Amino acid sequence: MSTGSPKTVLHIVDGLGLSGKTRHLVSMVSRLDRRRFTPIVCRLSAEPSPLVAELEAARVPLHTIPCRDGLHPQLVPRLAKLAWSVGAEVVHCYNPRPMLYGGIAARAIGVRAAVGFLSAFACQVPDRAYEFLPQPLTTSSRRNVYRNRIAAASMCALVTVSRSLADRFCQYNGVPAEKMRVIGYGVDVHAIDRVPPLRVAQLRRSLGFGSSELVIGSVGRLVEQKDYPTQLRAFALAASCMPNLRMAIAGDGPLRSQLERMASDLGVADRVRFLGNQDDVPAFLRSVDALIVPGRYETFSLATAEALAAGTPVVAARRGGSGELVTRSGGGATFSPGNAAGLAEAVRALLAMRTVDLAALRARGRSYIAAIYTWPRVMARVRAVHEVVLREQRCSS
Repeated sequence: MSTGSPKTVLHIVDGLGLSGKTRHLVSMVSRLDRRRFTPIVCRLSAEPSPLVAELEAARVPLHTIPCRDGLHPQLVPRLAKLAWSVGAEVVHCYNPRPMLYGGIAARAIGVRAAVGFLSAFACQVPDRAYEFLPQPLTTSSRRNVYRNRIAAASMCALVTVSRSLADRFCQYNGVPAEKMRVIGYGVDVHAIDRVPPLRVAQLRRSLGFGSSELVIGSVGRLVEQKDYPTQLRAFALAASCMPNLRMAIAGDGPLRSQLERMASDLGVADRVRFLGNQDDVPAFLRSVDALIVPGRYETFSLATAEALAAGTPVVAARRGGSGELVTRSGGGATFSPGNAAGLAEAVRALLAMRTVDLAALRARGRSYIAAIYTWPRVMARVRAVHEVVLREQRCSS
């Protein structure tokens, strides 16, 4: 692409509530090469979010056009007006509803360079039984299938985080597979590497963990689909024969009091720390001896990728994106979802590995993430998609 004036990219998203999708969006627009692209974000919900401050710090303009759930054709001219006023040359939409409205709005002002990003959850389709879904599937009726087809047809390219998700979405919704690109979430490896050993030691001490204790940890909301009860039962089993084993759970949510009572009932409350939300996740990941990802519903777990980048082994439920990431990287172990005994055995085996074998496992995980998911590599793929759709627009005009 010519290195002339930067191309304005308008990013349209339902809202900025905290999720892997929105964290990825904000991190991505903050890292766009401003010599080539000028990012602008438009959200369709005004809900409070700490990501708003991050956009302000990155000097990324944020517009809000509130729109309730449901069909609202009047949103199209409002988005078209915004896209025209900011001189958008690429419209980058996140998930089917913004894709539908944003794609039509882009075409209304003559912009054909439209990209649709599909989150891992948006790609889930009712082709199998699910347990503990965080919300109803977005593709659960013929009406939504038609919506997805129209939304996808208005995009020059589609992007999602894994090939298996891409294939399922395209097959179920009748979308051409050649339209789909795969770009995983980015991992800030440099931020993880910058955590000094002194900070790790201080964090462990502040949590009450000694240098001779083994600590397994988790990061995530305390909600049903994460299956923390299986993790607590597995911890109780493993702790019964590992007196130096401890556990720290970083995150908060509606199940916290229930899980605290469960830890007490299992007799391990004095060996488990419920930390609430943590600002310094890289330091936390470096401070634990293994990360546990027990969720029966995990598509692409950013915490899993970040832990592997930190050289922290991961024990994950075999089903879903986390188990797939652990298996492909060789950076940990997997277990059957919901099997507390299997998880306990995987933890015991992992922490009992010889030092040289554990070091090799850590190195495999780090190398895998560094080869695929570092932000420079992810941004190169994003830039390539933007440049391709811009070229296609020029060829068709």
